[in-house]
Amino acid sequence: MQTAAGVILRPLADRDYAAVGRIVSLTLGRPFGETEKREHVREYEPGRFVHGWLIAEHSDDGVVGYAWCHQIPWSFHPAKFGIRLAVHPDWQRRGIGRSLMDRSLDAVLERGARRIQAVAREDWIRSTAFLQRYGFVEHARSFESRLQVAQCDLTRFAGYADRVAQSGVVLTTLQEELRRDPDCLPVVYQLHCTLDVDSPRDDPEPPAPPSYETFLATSVRSPLALLDGYFLAKIGEMYVGESVLKRNASDGAWLHQELTGVVSAFRGLGIATALKLKTIEFAQRRGYGEIQTRNSDRNGPMLAINAKLGFVRQPAWISFQKVVRAGKETSALAAKKVT
Repeated sequence: MQTAAGVILRPLADRDYAAVGRIVSLTLGRPFGETEKREHVREYEPGRFVHGWLIAEHSDDGVVGYAWCHQIPWSFHPAKFGIRLAVHPDWQRRGIGRSLMDRSLDAVLERGARRIQAVAREDWIRSTAFLQRYGFVEHARSFESRLQVAQCDLTRFAGYADRVAQSGVVLTTLQEELRRDPDCLPVVYQLHCTLDVDSPRDDPEPPAPPSYETFLATSVRSPLALLDGYFLAKIGEMYVGESVLKRNASDGAWLHQELTGVVSAFRGLGIATALKLKTIEFAQRRGYGEIQTRNSDRNGPMLAINAKLGFVRQPAWISFQKVVRAGKETSALAAKKVT
């Protein structure tokens, strides 16, 4: 399909991941490359859930934008889809984003979408206005938080390790557990799924837990995985909490902190804070500069822990949602008529 400024829209090719990663990095303002994008897509399990891509390509400048449509594993309903769309900053305001959104809306509506979600940061004024013109309304917010590792004084929190130890909690790593018991991974996987389902979320639908194979691929065998940065809390032989770090292949100074959680029956003992302190200690020992994490605004306890440890909130991410009523809209052309 030909669009504005001599740009064509075509399906994704395997070679496009590097260019898509560069666009993500430019729009986010933080390192994000081909490896990160491939792993991100893998977490969404393309072989299990519906996915579709459009690449905007210029004959001279290559990939200048993309749209990725997918079902949402972390809050699954077969008629709920997400659209992730970005255009290279040098190619914005030329109608490329509009062409990508039109085609993407058509694609998900043909798949029976009844709720369509998209995200933009609150300080991206043009992006939020763009989504609102298509009939998207604010649905929820989340916060990215960043910690300057060297500035965290861990001595202020020395009592947490003693407190959890007195409760019979042992803090360990996946690397240590695999040395102790090479067959521990199925139990660690069960813990991860339990914590994932129990995490505060913005939608009524629970997550569809990742398959065991996807868990292994993304959390254990991934090129971004750090087995000695995958922290676990145990009481006896029972795993009761986790806090997981992943490295950034594009910038060795960054770490991404994924799920931190504790089984509900063992909350209130300081385990989550103790686990996060272990991740910061790991980052300081290894010479990392920054840890980045993201939490729903409904997860007040974790946001409070982050603030206590020195994480600084960045501008909020706004989740927008468009509700499509059966028989009312059947194409992107109809979707645009709301404006």
